[in-house]
Amino acid sequence: MTVNLLDCTLRDGGYYNNWDFKSDLVQEYLAVMAKVGVDYVELGLRQIKNERYLGPNAYTTSKYLDRLCLPEGPVYGVMVDAKTILSQEHSQEDSINSLFKDRCDEQIGLVRIAAHFSEVSECFPMLMHLRQKGFLVGLNIMQASLRDSEELAAKAEMINEFGCVDVLYFADSLGSMAEQDVRRVYQAIRSGWRGEIGFHAHNNMGQAASNVNIAIELGCTWVDGTVTGMGRGAGNAQTEYLLENSKLKRGNDPGSIFSLVVRHFDPLKNRCGWGASMPYFLGAKLGLHPTYVQELCANTQLDKKHLYQVLADLSKVERPHVFCNSTMEDVISKKTDGGLVLGKKVPPIFEKKEVLLIAQTDISVEYKESILDYVESKNAILISINMPLRLLDIEYDFVAVSHNQKYREDREKYNKDKYKYIAPRKMFGEADFQVTHDYGISIKPGLFEMYGSYATVPNRLTLAYAIAFCLDAKAKNISLVGFGGFSSDDPRQKEMQQFLSLLSSKSANVRSLTPTSYVIPEISIYGI
Repeated sequence: MTVNLLDCTLRDGGYYNNWDFKSDLVQEYLAVMAKVGVDYVELGLRQIKNERYLGPNAYTTSKYLDRLCLPEGPVYGVMVDAKTILSQEHSQEDSINSLFKDRCDEQIGLVRIAAHFSEVSECFPMLMHLRQKGFLVGLNIMQASLRDSEELAAKAEMINEFGCVDVLYFADSLGSMAEQDVRRVYQAIRSGWRGEIGFHAHNNMGQAASNVNIAIELGCTWVDGTVTGMGRGAGNAQTEYLLENSKLKRGNDPGSIFSLVVRHFDPLKNRCGWGASMPYFLGAKLGLHPTYVQELCANTQLDKKHLYQVLADLSKVERPHVFCNSTMEDVISKKTDGGLVLGKKVPPIFEKKEVLLIAQTDISVEYKESILDYVESKNAILISINMPLRLLDIEYDFVAVSHNQKYREDREKYNKDKYKYIAPRKMFGEADFQVTHDYGISIKPGLFEMYGSYATVPNRLTLAYAIAFCLDAKAKNISLVGFGGFSSDDPRQKEMQQFLSLLSSKSANVRSLTPTSYVIPEISIYGI
């Protein structure tokens, strides 16, 4: 039995770097895949939507491929998410035509369609049109292990009747399949499908390579891998390990893949952090979509000691196997009432006054004495953004906290210290701290508005919430201290700048008293 090895590093790995691989990595990778005898190389996604910056392997256009040097040997391919086609207003055939020329005019020979179980029955037109264009056609059923054997068998029989699919894959999308699950799903599909079967493993429980070996023993003739397992969540079966399987071992220059890993993929892995870990293992056991774990592990604002509880809470939401960013944010902050937490009307307590909003950062610590001098000189109101640092434990008028995550991180301090808090009280449940001003909150991307008793802010930045409160309290000036900014590639920098852009449309006198990389007016804290 011949077993085909498909490497999809440039496609599945793109979930970690937005499909923006450096050209020297791509060319060396392609050369190595040819040398070690990989049968198929999936070069990326091909899609219609263009809603944010993604690198070339998110689109893998014909023009991009024409610029690559594609070595002889492997058959090259791309993947299309079925939603890309099904969400279009025009016909599936027209959508396929907008993405693909005929096979004879393309450098790819394989197109795989990735579809959720509920989407499969709608995919026949696109699959047939790809076949008519001359492509080898694959269909990947995502999250197959969530379906019982009877459903899988019936769906496989239906796909068999399509008559246009060359290989039918089942994907362990959640990375939760054990040996018995691989056997059950394979046997269910085999009972209804007459053609070749493929398996795409994920490594959330550290079993990807062993599950691939089991799939091969069962009769799968197509299996996927990626270099160092680079892929969404915990990643995939490692191509370099799969090449040691006797049915996949090609014996062609195995040292070249070692060099590729050391030169390019190990540094990338250290930076991006894919691979099996306890959070991914727990996520798989709880049936969570791996993107939840990936996003939470990358969240620099989340204290990792709370990660277990957040994952456990996510497992209790409706459809935890479907990733939803707003659901994740709601669980992190324990938000209620469909996103709106109401508060009480704010009196004009800051009228004709200046308010200093102090970031709890090392920058602010450097200016501690100057902050006190400025407050005394201007008779300003002093507000801490979240719980004050020990080194900045000065006499604040208020402490602003807008979401449960920050409270989780400093729960004991909030309950112990006797500050006057500005907070959406209902968000904190049974928390034992005194809220002086119960100011509500609603999160809606792209919107910043004040309504007297609550604010709609574009993200969970406590600064946005605090500024909204100050504006409703009729502050004359709002001055920032310690908001230096982050590196240009840090998502927190973009998040803050997006908020400041929205703020600029308001009649608000907001400026920074200390150096900042944000685009905002600056004056000096020393100019008193």
